[in-house]
Amino acid sequence: MPARIPLDVDLEDKLLYGLTPTRLAYLVIALLAAFSTWSSPWASAPIRAGVAVALVVIGALAAWGRWRGRPADSWLIDIVVFSLATFRVRWNPPRFVRRRVRSAQ
Repeated sequence: MPARIPLDVDLEDKLLYGLTPTRLAYLVIALLAAFSTWSSPWASAPIRAGVAVALVVIGALAAWGRWRGRPADSWLIDIVVFSLATFRVRWNPPRFVRRRVRSAQ
């Protein structure tokens, strides 16, 4: 008995506005962060509005942003992996400078 294999098994499911669950989570988290930034009284209203709008834009770019057919989060992951593989970061603990006290002779 011949069987047909569906060709789109490996595709991600689209939930809302063409967003996969991960991309929808990016958008929802960005919207929640923007709402909490706007609601808290840590700064004046124009500053809170600017930060909230910036968070919404970052979330929208993370959700829908694509460049050359690749999602924005995969570009970010590749940039971080390349930077960690290319540049050596070494932390040297600071040396404590001891002053010599010269006695008066």
